[in-house]
Amino acid sequence: MLKALWIILLIIVWFFTLAMHSAVFHSYSFRGIAYLLAYIWLIYLAGLWFEQSRMTDATWAMLLGYAIGMIRLLDLLPNQQQYAHWLKHVPKFIIGGAALIFILIFVGLLPLIAKNIMTSHKAKNRVLGREN
Repeated sequence: MLKALWIILLIIVWFFTLAMHSAVFHSYSFRGIAYLLAYIWLIYLAGLWFEQSRMTDATWAMLLGYAIGMIRLLDLLPNQQQYAHWLKHVPKFIIGGAALIFILIFVGLLPLIAKNIMTSHKAKNRVLGREN
């Protein structure tokens, strides 16, 4: 039961991050969503540093909402008819693959790199006797 509630909470966090991405973009443009990404990464890195798996899981949901929000920015292109005409000539699997790669970079690759860097840094500090 607790696991189901946690998954529901993660879905809610994902949705609110998706909505927050849109609101921040409309209010502050690209600078605002860059700051939003930085804040999400700070939360993720803090969760890694303090070894809080619930915090890192929640930020994974935030990163997924952010990545999907970035894909949704395609709706804001100034010339939608030209985009739709150009889109007819591109195979659907390329567009879907590009979107999946974008999501995997934000949700999979970058967090794993950060986790490996953080664990190696903490292991190096433990070997040197500087454990907190």
